[in-house]
Amino acid sequence: MKFDVAMRTDKGVVREHNEDAIGGDPDAGFMILADGMGGANAGEVASSLSVEMLTSQLTGASEAGYAETGRERLLNTIQDVNHAIQELSQQVPEYQGMGTTLVVGLFTEHSLLYAHVGDSRLYRLRDGLFEQMTTDHTIIQEMVNLGDFASFEQALMAGVPTNVLSRAVGSEEIVDIDLSETEIDNGDLYLFCSDGLTGMVTDDEIQSILENMNLDLMQQADELVEFACRMGGVDNISVILVRAMANDG
Repeated sequence: MKFDVAMRTDKGVVREHNEDAIGGDPDAGFMILADGMGGANAGEVASSLSVEMLTSQLTGASEAGYAETGRERLLNTIQDVNHAIQELSQQVPEYQGMGTTLVVGLFTEHSLLYAHVGDSRLYRLRDGLFEQMTTDHTIIQEMVNLGDFASFEQALMAGVPTNVLSRAVGSEEIVDIDLSETEIDNGDLYLFCSDGLTGMVTDDEIQSILENMNLDLMQQADELVEFACRMGGVDNISVILVRAMANDG
């Protein structure tokens, strides 16, 4: 496989600063998206630190030939990031309580290993089926998972807020990380995104943009961000698109 990549981040219409951070290296086979939280510019610090540390360690691991397995490497690196954020928040009063969501993908020839914490998401478009690969770590989703509500819609009608995280990198001494793996097919299109997109744009609207063959990958990324801004743009918006293509395709 070879991978075509497009990345875009924007502060949106309402926010003064962009506390999202994105990064990646198609050659090394990884993509990273983080959505920071915290007072002042603490959220920006947490998300940027996450992307910088992960980029450094994953690039170094790739160059060294991946001494660890992919799973161990990814889990250990995220725990290192979690520890660094906690340590910094304890050292700098303005950063107290900061944290970040995180969604990371490691692409190999035939598979994608992905990890996430929080409500930033990974989607896949394959043969007309657009599906969310991650499950949000939010209070409302946890309540639905536990059976407190029969559906997400019922919880919404009951007034449960949608943006309260149940997990974040930096919020606990050891972060609980969801880790999964999936096979990659020729033509797969993967979307990493922050909730600044999904809070403004429905899954059907996202799919419609991704299936627009009149747009190249970067234009699709631009259109996703711009559409979220047109719908209100109340939060920072970040997207990473990765299209898998056979080497002979």
